Amino acid sequence: MTFGQLGINEAITQALLENRISEPSDIQAKAIPHILKSETDLVSVAQTGTGKTAAFCLPILQTIDPKNTKIQALVLVPTRELGQQVAREFFLFSKHMPRIFTECVYGGVPIDEHIQRLKRSTHVVVATPGRLLDLLERKALSLDNLKFVVLDEADEMMNMGFKTEIDKILRQCESDVRKLLFTATMPAEVTAIIRDFIRPDAVTLRINAEDFINQNIEHSYIIYKQGEKLDYLKAFLSERKEQRGILFCRTKTAAKRLSKQLAGFEVSADALHGNLNQEMRDKVMRGLRKGRINLLFATDIAARGIDVKELDYIIHYHLPEKSDQYTHRSGRTARAGKSGLSVCLIRAEDLPEIKTLENDLKIDFSEITVKLANGTKHTHPIGIQMNLGLIQGFTKNNLIEFLVEEAGLSTGDIKNIRINDNSSYFEVSARYETQIFINFKGYKVAHRNVKMTVVEVEKD
Repeated sequence: MTFGQLGINEAITQALLENRISEPSDIQAKAIPHILKSETDLVSVAQTGTGKTAAFCLPILQTIDPKNTKIQALVLVPTRELGQQVAREFFLFSKHMPRIFTECVYGGVPIDEHIQRLKRSTHVVVATPGRLLDLLERKALSLDNLKFVVLDEADEMMNMGFKTEIDKILRQCESDVRKLLFTATMPAEVTAIIRDFIRPDAVTLRINAEDFINQNIEHSYIIYKQGEKLDYLKAFLSERKEQRGILFCRTKTAAKRLSKQLAGFEVSADALHGNLNQEMRDKVMRGLRKGRINLLFATDIAARGIDVKELDYIIHYHLPEKSDQYTHRSGRTARAGKSGLSVCLIRAEDLPEIKTLENDLKIDFSEITVKLANGTKHTHPIGIQMNLGLIQGFTKNNLIEFLVEEAGLSTGDIKNIRINDNSSYFEVSARYETQIFINFKGYKVAHRNVKMTVVEVEKD
């Protein structure tokens, strides 16, 4: 089966070939003919990584009238990152067509920038729900000429609390606008959207997520010993220095802490969490896409909308709370028919949770082992002096909190603390030296550069 046989024209097919896309995926083969030839709505249940963006992007491009400068298609997405990726696909695949203009609008930037851009000819708008409502209230755009409304990753939008915004937007669309809903799971809120806004004669497509997972992703777990979880993680990463992946944590504090604990490690890493502003978030994502970062620490919320091609592995540092979260996480590897690894770091007593995932998702896990580094290397204590002390507001407890928060140390790692007027002294294992110095490089407290110096271990 080719895209031409599905009804896609030569101009779009040529752009696909230039992007090394020659054969349609399952969801594309099923969705494209329906969108091109049918007049009814579509509900597609397919996990991330199945090629769903092109499944709606290609037929929508082919039905747009370039001479009509009004907005003809609206794509709603949960995050800025996903919106930018969707807009990019509209741009790439329309390369050989008469000029079709796509605008991506989202929160986190001044709304006036979007208002000015929307004054130009715009055929497709890709938007996060909140920013779109703001623009509609300011009458910066009109939905009167829409042919299509796409809800991309509808379940993620519901998880992020956008149900009310989606309802408001869909009520402003004409009844004859075709609605295309794509989701990986079917929570109650998505079912409600389908009931209230999707036509009763809509076609439902289901891509067998279980088969997709089994064919492309190797599911495994590593059993770690109490107190050595980080060591097992480092051993796993040491065997995959040139590979790229995402590590999922349950909280943003854990993601930030892990990034500090791996500072100076042989695998370059950074964290994506809710405390980052948009500029810093974009910087981290550019680093991952361009290969400057091999490992990204993220929470489920922070990772929503991320689409990085050719990820080799996914690490579940903390097990997901629900089976569908595991589906979303692991689906970020093994894209476009490639293989990938999804590995859980667990204790022996967590094995029943692995069994639950096997039963719920109809998949099989296997145990993998890693070789820990020599534990006796660099374990002798070193003394470190810091150029901040009592006068700068540091006490023994404050210093411990400071080192735990900013250097990723544990309270038990910090020994023999002494606080002077303008300096502090503490001892740690030599294994933490690089970690500490990298984390405090360029760090300032009250406009004063933090300076750490290795000194001779003080004797009692």
